[in-house]
Amino acid sequence: MFKLVKYELRANFLTIIGSCIVVIIANLLLMAKKSSWGDIVIGLSGCLIIATIIVIFISSLKIMSKYLYGDSGYLLFTLPQSGKSIITSRLITALIQISIIVVVSFLMSYLTVTDKIDFSFLGELKPGLILYSIVNYIWAIIYFLTIIYFCMVIGKIALKGKKLGKIGSFVIFIILSIVIIWLSTKITNLLPQNLNLSDFSINNLGLQLNSDFTSSTGVYNINIAGAIFDIIVFIGLFMSTSYLIDKKLDL
Repeated sequence: MFKLVKYELRANFLTIIGSCIVVIIANLLLMAKKSSWGDIVIGLSGCLIIATIIVIFISSLKIMSKYLYGDSGYLLFTLPQSGKSIITSRLITALIQISIIVVVSFLMSYLTVTDKIDFSFLGELKPGLILYSIVNYIWAIIYFLTIIYFCMVIGKIALKGKKLGKIGSFVIFIILSIVIIWLSTKITNLLPQNLNLSDFSINNLGLQLNSDFTSSTGVYNINIAGAIFDIIVFIGLFMSTSYLIDKKLDL
């Protein structure tokens, strides 16, 4: 599995480096315009972060699409690797790629707007909040990509044509996402019990945000039922995708 991760990172090395170079150059240009553009630089820097993350995220999806519909798929899916190993390596690689771009983007943005925004509050962040945010970040990427990869594989199997398969995958993703969000909302409303990670107590505060994870004033709450539901969905989609790659995928 880790050999696959190493192979994919090597194959996409230029894409990662190219994205980082673009981010650095764009932020250097913004630095040069700070005196004349003023606060507009802050907005442009934020937009640059979002745009860069979207681009690298789409790039990760295009890699999976290339494996499913391109010639490189014959090499990957005929290796003596299980579907679990293939999906896990794809998730790890995508997480590494996205994280590298995120770190570079935020670092350059910080250097660009550091004289316009007071970042002193960063020194007051508690270690628990930092760890909590990192776990949420990793979970969000892995969970979202697993849903997308499942839809892409289903689209490839159910709809043989390349164009039709991609369109079908998108439609399946929209429908599946709506169903998951609807079920998650119903479950969290029906079972509002939360686990406070600060002292591992149970409360019924009721999460106002449509999320299983919330934090405020140093209190880190997880909706128990919602978290269990998301874990079940993740495991179900991960195992289903692995099975489909092993048994049903016809290249």
